[in-house]
Amino acid sequence: MAILRMPFVRILFLLAMGLFAGRAAFAGVVAESTRVVFMASAGERSLQLINLNDYPVVVEAWVDDGELDSLPENSRAPIIPLPPIFRMDPHGQISLRLLYSGAPLPKDRESLFWLNLYEIPPTELDRSSDAATLTVAIRTQMKVFVRPQSLPVSSSEVATKLEFLLDNEPGRPHLTVKNPTPYFANLAKLQFTHAAEEVAEALTVAPYDDADVDIKPEDAARAEATAAFTLIDDDGNTEVRARACRIAPR
Repeated sequence: MAILRMPFVRILFLLAMGLFAGRAAFAGVVAESTRVVFMASAGERSLQLINLNDYPVVVEAWVDDGELDSLPENSRAPIIPLPPIFRMDPHGQISLRLLYSGAPLPKDRESLFWLNLYEIPPTELDRSSDAATLTVAIRTQMKVFVRPQSLPVSSSEVATKLEFLLDNEPGRPHLTVKNPTPYFANLAKLQFTHAAEEVAEALTVAPYDDADVDIKPEDAARAEATAAFTLIDDDGNTEVRARACRIAPR
């Protein structure tokens, strides 16, 4: 994704014409994967980054618990990126090291953190001296799963162990997604096979936890239904599965 940097006058013109919304600012620094699975026993792993921009950038990296307003100085995550600040040449690559501090984490399930890559473009580009410009810094977040050793089931079993319950609760009809595994279940899409519209675009269900998704009363009242879902695996690949829903006991 390329950083958007345009003359200020032109931005005002595009806003007036309703065209600016179609020109999104994209991150030019991308990682080799969409997520990181960090084995706690390893203590360290690396992540390859590449700068797709035609100009150099400075990148600040930190790991946090996913809060959008978090800053590097107040992060308490046990994963430390090295180097925390670095420069990348145009189309250059770097190997970012991720170190586990050894801070206590649950040993019976995964823990979830977020890697932040804050991409800062140069303040001066080749442009006319009298052209006012807008520089946009881009912040990208990606999931970091810290996985302990010797979990009782394989991550490949998540798809077959998820449970879906229809609950026609008065005033709040919903679908409950239960995750009885020690892994995070990352769903890219969720819908019923009898309906065209999606129930949820994206859903993450924590280990040994459940998540409720609001649904239509007529869906919750069905005697039977099948949930079709797209599960994201460790490598970021997707797999479409379908499971029959059960009726939630009341």
